[in-house]
Amino acid sequence: MKTTSINSRTKGILFTLFAVILVTACSGTLQKNTDDSAIKAVSVKQLIPHFDGQTRLSEFYPSAPPRRLANVGTNASGITWDPYLKQYFVIRNGTGHLFRYDRDFNYLGNMKKLGKINNDTEGVSYIDGKHLWIVTEANTAHKIEVNQEQFKRGYYQAVKSFRLDGRPAKKNKGLESIAWRPIQDGRKAQVYAAHEGSKRYKKAKMKVVRFNPLTEPGFMSDEVSYTDEKFELVEPFNAEQLYQGIIGDIAGMTFDPTGETLLILSQESRKLLQVDPETGKILSQLKLSRKIAYEGVTIGPNGELVLVAEKDWVHVYQQKDRAKR
Repeated sequence: MKTTSINSRTKGILFTLFAVILVTACSGTLQKNTDDSAIKAVSVKQLIPHFDGQTRLSEFYPSAPPRRLANVGTNASGITWDPYLKQYFVIRNGTGHLFRYDRDFNYLGNMKKLGKINNDTEGVSYIDGKHLWIVTEANTAHKIEVNQEQFKRGYYQAVKSFRLDGRPAKKNKGLESIAWRPIQDGRKAQVYAAHEGSKRYKKAKMKVVRFNPLTEPGFMSDEVSYTDEKFELVEPFNAEQLYQGIIGDIAGMTFDPTGETLLILSQESRKLLQVDPETGKILSQLKLSRKIAYEGVTIGPNGELVLVAEKDWVHVYQQKDRAKR
């Protein structure tokens, strides 16, 4: 009788716990109170020195001619320097291949995609040394896992996905870039993404959005959708209106290591903007080489600007004062 009583009580507790979990999951708004990637990312400003919220693009110049990236072949569309893994990751559109390089751009290997990730992969961003963000022209952002096991296998797949919009109004003019904004002085971690837009097509409009990366999918789902009213998807400023006549598209984005300023790259206009991520106000501009159509931008291990172009070019811009040291 004593054993039966204990078992009944245990069953009751388990049933109650299951009910709580079921109700929470069905709500589709499960939020994690803590997130390792968000906490760890606060040290990015220590890992990437010589570039902070006061650094301006006007301080940079091309320190050497562009060079070829080994093994990409063509269509290099995005780049990120991961300060934790100490590697560059370059995404290629049309295939979903992700290429890895050391700080001197020596080839380390590549990874192919698995699962329901669209082939037209356009942008990539570091997070925490364990994950990356990848964005596709199908207007979906994917969080993927990266580690030595994945590198050895040569494959990656999504662990969480965020549908940020419907079909692009103009084909092949959907989401083009993604940027991780680390927490800083109480500010929560955020993810920014951008619709490419184009001055050549009226239907293609530049658009910058940000979202809460801690939002969990609903019950029996592996994707968070923009159609969910409780999903925090915000347009912080009107990029099309603010940058009309200044740039014609958004090909790439990245944050400075403090997350205080956002860098926006234009392929069509051959220009890099540094803006306030809350208002979109332009803080600084940098004219780029007219000979290369750059597709992606990141900040390298020593605070240098690193850009990639579709013809597998990589180009480094250094700060003028650091070049004298």
